[in-house]
Amino acid sequence: MKSVLIAIGLLVVLSGCAFPPKPSTPPKKPFVSDGCSYWPDGDYFDCCFEHDKDYWWGGTPQERKNSDLKLAKCVKDKGHTILPYIMYIGIRVGGHGWLPTPFRWGFGRPWPKGYYSEVKKQTTGDSSPK
Repeated sequence: MKSVLIAIGLLVVLSGCAFPPKPSTPPKKPFVSDGCSYWPDGDYFDCCFEHDKDYWWGGTPQERKNSDLKLAKCVKDKGHTILPYIMYIGIRVGGHGWLPTPFRWGFGRPWPKGYYSEVKKQTTGDSSPK
């Protein structure tokens, strides 16, 4: 068990390293949503469904954080006060792209490919002001 925790810790630390460029094509695995994974589907099912779309596609660490914040806001907008914070913490811990779970960030792509870097725009010519 100790070696598993060490391996997960190393993966989390190494996840700050360079990521491959973000693909522009959707994942080959078909989109499937289970609603609020391992959580009761309350009046916020639509929030979880939209969140699952983001998690299926994957992307940058910042996109994951934005998606998680968007889910928390959606649940809060439905009138829940404490639930959005509990869900946010659970998602941030359990939805990491390096975990081999069916609900991880980038679950539509082969594991462990969930995180990508932003595609940098190519600049041509002299962009200095004249």
